[in-house]
Amino acid sequence: MRNHALLVLTAALPLYANDMPPIIPDGPIEYSGVSYESAPEPEEEPAPALVEAESASVAMPELPVIEEASFSRGYVNLNAYSSAYTVRGLGVRDSLSKGGYSSLSASYTLPGRDLFHCGIQHRIHGEYGIIWDSESALSTPRATRFSYALSKEIFPNLVAELGYNFRHGGLEGYMAREFGGAGHHSTHDISASVSYNDHQRGFFGKVEIGAGVAGLTGVYADIEAGYRFTDIFSGSTLGADLEVSAGLAPSFGYWSNRADGIDAYRVKAALLPFTHSGSLGRDARFYIKPWVQCSHSGNNARQIHDATHGVEIVDDFVIAIGIDCGFYF
Repeated sequence: MRNHALLVLTAALPLYANDMPPIIPDGPIEYSGVSYESAPEPEEEPAPALVEAESASVAMPELPVIEEASFSRGYVNLNAYSSAYTVRGLGVRDSLSKGGYSSLSASYTLPGRDLFHCGIQHRIHGEYGIIWDSESALSTPRATRFSYALSKEIFPNLVAELGYNFRHGGLEGYMAREFGGAGHHSTHDISASVSYNDHQRGFFGKVEIGAGVAGLTGVYADIEAGYRFTDIFSGSTLGADLEVSAGLAPSFGYWSNRADGIDAYRVKAALLPFTHSGSLGRDARFYIKPWVQCSHSGNNARQIHDATHGVEIVDDFVIAIGIDCGFYF
């Protein structure tokens, strides 16, 4: 019976071979490849080429590149029509400008906006104007102007500028030729200005002082301040802002040796239509600006009248309406 049980157990042992614990060898156990003196070394980082290859396999979306606006270097402005011809608010009588006035002007900021490593930029400006009255003494030669200026932003929204201006024709050329003894219809002057324009809050203004060096000598100034009311009208596709400003223009010995005081006072309102799509007005490339301006002559009007030997040039009160349009580039 005992032998029979041993035979059965011997026959069943192969069936449990996989469940049996491993055989423990005799003698001392030796461990190899294990060190207790230092921590395991970190795995080596993959080579840059491998990283680039792996990252290239994953398509990442491209982020838009924000660049400076392509139309921030200059502008072209067309004063399509103005019912009266004025210079810094000084109105000219209908006998000299009864046909109205139109002008085309352009300004361009030249490359190299960091002259002398002082953040100074330079620009050129040109204007060509027509008085629509062939019989007027101011109609020929045409009113033209060329300017070159250096400017620098002193504080945010505050820009200082120093420039040279050449004028030919227009009121300045007429006064220089007929009553200034220049023998030509051109003037030269140097001007300095400080302008402020806060697009966020709506305030803007400018103070300009110029000194004539040829043709007309003396000093002139132009002071203006205004505010921009936003969204006075807002429809589904079109809206409008309103720009209101006031200014005065003094001069000292500029029009004549005895003319020292205020040339004119003025107020102006301009409508600034815009589209919600961004194609017109505000920060868009194109703009349209209808406006109306009222100006009244100051005490220099009488002095200019005396200097022209009774020739009526300055109008006491002028209401001018007009429309400007143009684009930035």
